[in-house]
Amino acid sequence: MRSNNRTETKSRVVLYTDGSCAPTNPGPGGWAFLAVVNGQPSELVKGGEGRSTNNRMELTAAIEALKTRNAGESVELYTDSEYLRLGITQWLDAWIRNGWIRGKGKPVLNKDLWLELHTQNSRLQVDWRWVKAHAGHTFNEIVDHAAREAAISAASLDDSETKIADGRPSTAGDVPASAKYSIAAVDSGTNRSAWVVISEVSNFETVLEGIEVGASVHRALLTGTVRLLRSLQENGGVRLSTESEYLYKGATQWLDGWRRRGWRKSDDKPVANKDLWIEIHGQLKRLDVEWQLDRRTNGDSSDSFVRIAARIARDVLARSGS
Repeated sequence: MRSNNRTETKSRVVLYTDGSCAPTNPGPGGWAFLAVVNGQPSELVKGGEGRSTNNRMELTAAIEALKTRNAGESVELYTDSEYLRLGITQWLDAWIRNGWIRGKGKPVLNKDLWLELHTQNSRLQVDWRWVKAHAGHTFNEIVDHAAREAAISAASLDDSETKIADGRPSTAGDVPASAKYSIAAVDSGTNRSAWVVISEVSNFETVLEGIEVGASVHRALLTGTVRLLRSLQENGGVRLSTESEYLYKGATQWLDGWRRRGWRKSDDKPVANKDLWIEIHGQLKRLDVEWQLDRRTNGDSSDSFVRIAARIARDVLARSGS
């Protein structure tokens, strides 16, 4: 087993894991893992327990991730938990030799999970790596967000219950997880803008992106919205989240008035990006879209899928040389 702090991904399977308890530790627990294949997200899975600890959820996330891999497979696994990384790479052998007794004669905590993790680790070739939490690493932020969501959902479970998310709605009236999207756009300051749509699904496969030359952020955002809506099946329900009041209010408040006034605003000026708004209006006739405005509240440093999409959009611009 090797361990280092390098965060590059190779052209093979890379796993990102995280665990969390909310609102207290111990408390309702959530875990999540994301599988990345050849640099592209391929599977996001999360689950929770009615009562747990942060450390147990970190261990559970790694176990569940490794269970999905074939025996003998080489994988990289990234975690922001030093307890998990150091435990599996440095402490575990001594614990086994000492009969699961650690320093000062105290028993090893979470022995049941360490035994299972040891089993999974032994059948694979795992390169254990550490990544700093909340440092802007996109895939780590994704599993952090998913684990916290799972912990919040687990608050309704009994202490002994375990729930694994499967991408299905949990209550009547929910939008199916496979139809939840977030969109963001950024500009480079050099006459280029990028947009990204990410899909909030257990199979984290759908990532739409584009670069628009000579386009404002608003136009790039509308272009991405059109691309997404075109791709959806007729009469399907979808939730679309954005940080942009321009997109949110345009779609939910302004659109009908613009149409009635012949695509002019209340001050009689022409509506900008009319061609794209006309297309969005047409798409909304065949789709049931729930619009969500993602607002950051004072003191809120957490990441949402919209902010993750914005980070990916900045990466798209950087890769394009802007």
